[in-house]
Amino acid sequence: MSVRFSGWFPGSGRAIAAAMACCLLLFASAALAEGPSYVTIWMDPVAVHPAGQVLLRTFYRSNLSGGIPLHGSEIRFGWLVASAQGLWKEYDHFTMRDLESGAAGDISQQALFDSRMNEFEAPFDWASPPASVEHVLKTYTFTRAHAVNPRLGRGEVTWTQKGLYAKKKLLERNAAQMTLGQKTSLRGAGTEIEAAFLSRGVALFRNEGKPGPETRGSARGAKGAVFNLAGSETGGRSRAIRDAGVDVWEVDGIGLVTSPQKTQKKAQKKPQRSKARAR
Repeated sequence: MSVRFSGWFPGSGRAIAAAMACCLLLFASAALAEGPSYVTIWMDPVAVHPAGQVLLRTFYRSNLSGGIPLHGSEIRFGWLVASAQGLWKEYDHFTMRDLESGAAGDISQQALFDSRMNEFEAPFDWASPPASVEHVLKTYTFTRAHAVNPRLGRGEVTWTQKGLYAKKKLLERNAAQMTLGQKTSLRGAGTEIEAAFLSRGVALFRNEGKPGPETRGSARGAKGAVFNLAGSETGGRSRAIRDAGVDVWEVDGIGLVTSPQKTQKKAQKKPQRSKARAR
């Protein structure tokens, strides 16, 4: 099973799939049936400053209780500023608990979630940015001129257990990825994966793990890096995804390329998004 159910439904944009996941998990809870444990972390590039800072919007969702209780699922929207020089600053935008019990509450919560997810998926509104990011834009002097194509540099570098490569050239030996909460990927775990985005030494990878045959150096058919993540439940301890018994995860991670490299100098024009946006 996939959190986004990308292989199940046509036109599976993240907003549609996330909403579908909400509905299916709600029905599972109502029937007292156990659902999948999952962790989802998405990061989307918004802007790149000439000084090297990259602005991304973020989405976090977890339920490590096997889908019971449903309100154990934590949802957070936010912002991240990262750079190859080691800058990593996370900012909150909106936090909620997944669908609370009671039909009226469920409908209200679902509408609220849909609204926030649609905002996350929509092109960034430079004319009227969310209040939560205004101070970030001012602090790092991001402007509309810095808007970036979220697929810039796609496929230019590859992450492996041994490090970051550009074709067959080693750029960073034993380079770990980092995700929200400054959690780093596990050494000696994961499989090769190409960058979904690269600019100013900041490379973004779409790591994921779904049920499947376990292979050496990976966890249940994992693609990309594997992370140490803590449960959202009270008293949760930092632990490996596979040790925590997480069935499905999609965890975007960032790898830093600090070695000198040739960067793209094409105009950074952000394409129009579609509902069936490829990850």
